[in-house]
Amino acid sequence: MKYLVTDLEKILNAKKANITSNVEITGIAIDSRKVKQGDLFIPFLGENVDGHNFIESAFEKGAAASLSLKDDFVSENNIIYVNDSYEAIQTLAKHYLESLNAKTIAITGSNGKTTTKDIITSVLSTKYKVHKTQGNFNNELGVPITILAAPEDSEILVLEMGADDFGQLDFLSKLVEPDYTVITNIGESHIEFFKSREGIAKAKFEITNGMKKDGYFVYNGDEVLIKTLVDSSEINATSCGENSYNDIILESYTITRDKIDFKLNISDEQYFTKLKGKHNLYNIMFATAIASKIGLTNEEIHKAIENTVEITGMRLQSIPYKEDSLIINDAYNASPTSMKAGVDVVSSYDDFDYKTLVLGSMFELGPNEVNYHGEVGEYISENTNDIDLVISVGDLAENITKQIKNDKIKTLHFPTTAEVSEYLKNNKHKNEVILFKASRSMKLETIIEEITK
Repeated sequence: MKYLVTDLEKILNAKKANITSNVEITGIAIDSRKVKQGDLFIPFLGENVDGHNFIESAFEKGAAASLSLKDDFVSENNIIYVNDSYEAIQTLAKHYLESLNAKTIAITGSNGKTTTKDIITSVLSTKYKVHKTQGNFNNELGVPITILAAPEDSEILVLEMGADDFGQLDFLSKLVEPDYTVITNIGESHIEFFKSREGIAKAKFEITNGMKKDGYFVYNGDEVLIKTLVDSSEINATSCGENSYNDIILESYTITRDKIDFKLNISDEQYFTKLKGKHNLYNIMFATAIASKIGLTNEEIHKAIENTVEITGMRLQSIPYKEDSLIINDAYNASPTSMKAGVDVVSSYDDFDYKTLVLGSMFELGPNEVNYHGEVGEYISENTNDIDLVISVGDLAENITKQIKNDKIKTLHFPTTAEVSEYLKNNKHKNEVILFKASRSMKLETIIEEITK
């Protein structure tokens, strides 16, 4: 981005401005420690921290200008006075996005949105200049930051959007006005706030509210809650799934340790991916639908899926372990739906001699959190025949192992990750696969770091 200070004064409809030098703004920073030369520093007023205390520090590091919410803030440097920092950064992001002339893709879902973002980016990057959300910058502040970080020659922006309340995706969708939108699935994440899966579906569907009239919505057609909302709307939509009524259909698949071979109805060719888990085939179908609409041929999409897909760490990340074993690090986050999917991944392997699940507590599941954990245990008991050991860690996770009634499955519970690490270091098995899955705050990756030292 490139703006003169006087340009920002107009764009942000500033109350007033102290402009000492009409220099060029080339970026933004909300943390004074990360200011780069030419940045606009944006201070926020928090309960414990006042960003205005760091404005002069930002200038010392090279900031070209700063916003201020305080009319009486005095500085010898460029200050633009505004009413609200959030409103200012969102207004600037919308203005910059409109100047880019880039296609925008907005992605949400209870699970899989980050992986879908990564797959779509990998596929489209074979032909276009693509900028994507980094980390978890997917809220009312993170999305504008992502937009403002886009290079001026970006042709496509892939924006992840999250929400833990109604209205948030409506706001983000109208801010971005996406050309394409995707809902990966409807799970139980944040059900504490949405009260039901139906509530989650309605909140996620808000992502279509700001979509351009000629835009396209891509979704999991096997999810009845989304399909019902689509059927009652007038948006252009492409459905993906296993049921025959979908536009893109997963016709068959075969899972091995190293890859998944699969067949889609849109091509006579057989596909393969090194990504793990049947659920990632849905994410690939979403990417296929988007890429096809944007202009890639089936041959280009096919090649991209097989050769270029890279995903963010701690999402079914494969880590070699010992001489013949494998760790699957899926510890970035968890919900009952994604945890069951992780269990399915391990269960699908038929070339390991010992299979271990390390499952931690899941949070933000509301008053039924105990039952949701128990359902995972019941799922393991009823749907897997070759899991050897399930270790639960954390108070809530104990309800998983309590509900495993299959005598063939050994269960253990530990209150802390340190105890799990100690057990695994002292109880190793040949040709073993170990899955780690829990909510982010459980930090199960610390166990992996400990046992792989």
